[in-house]
Amino acid sequence: MDTEAKERLIDEFRACLDGWDPDAGVAIDQTTDDTSAEPLVNLALLFSELSVLRNEVRVQARQFKTTLDEMRGLTELLGEQNKRLARDLERARETQGATQRQAERRLLLDLIDLRDRIAAAMAVFEGYRPGLFSRLAAKETRLAQGLGEGIGLTLRRLDDALIERHVRPIEAVGGRLDPNTMRVVGVTHDPQRSAGEVLSVSRCGYLRDDELLRLAEVIVNKKETES
Repeated sequence: MDTEAKERLIDEFRACLDGWDPDAGVAIDQTTDDTSAEPLVNLALLFSELSVLRNEVRVQARQFKTTLDEMRGLTELLGEQNKRLARDLERARETQGATQRQAERRLLLDLIDLRDRIAAAMAVFEGYRPGLFSRLAAKETRLAQGLGEGIGLTLRRLDDALIERHVRPIEAVGGRLDPNTMRVVGVTHDPQRSAGEVLSVSRCGYLRDDELLRLAEVIVNKKETES
C-alpha cells in the first residue's frame, strides 16, 4: 500500500468519526440538506485496511530496528578498528623514534671519538715549543702555527655541534666516584684528598640530556692501607 492510499484511508476514517451519528447509522454533511447525504462508509473494509496498515507499520518498525542494530554494531566495530589503528600508529611512531635516536647516538659517538683525536693533536701542538733554529725556518714555523689555529677552530666547531645536540661532558674531577657514569681505570693515594674522590680523567665521558653516551674513565683516590 502506497503513502497516498494510506493518507486517503486515514482522512476517510477521520471524516467518518467526525460526522457519524450513532442513532442514524449514516454520516451526514452538516452543510447540506437530506437530498445531498453521503452514502454509508464501509467500516469493515476501513478497519480491514487499517489492520493491514498497522501490520505494515509493525513490519517496517522491525526492519528499522534491525537496521538500527546493524548500524550500531557497525559503529562499534569501526570504533574498535580505529582504536587498534591508533595503537598501531603509536607503536610505529615509538619504533621509528627509537630507531632514529639509536642512529643519532651512533653518530654522536663518532663525533665524540673524532673530537678526542683532534683534541689529542691540539695537545701535541700546544706542547710544541720552537727551538733555537726556528728562526732559520720561519716559513715552516708559520705553517705549524697556521695548522694549530686550524685544529683549534675545528675543535671549537665540534664542541659547538655537540652543544647544539645537548651533549655535554661529565664533570668528574673533584667529585665522588659515580659508578653509573664513571669507570675506574686507575687508583692513586693522596693523603690530602678523601677516599673515592676523582683525581683525574683519562677519557672524558658524555651525556645527552639525561642519557649516558659514554662512561668517563677516571683515576680515583684510594685510602692507603697500613703495612
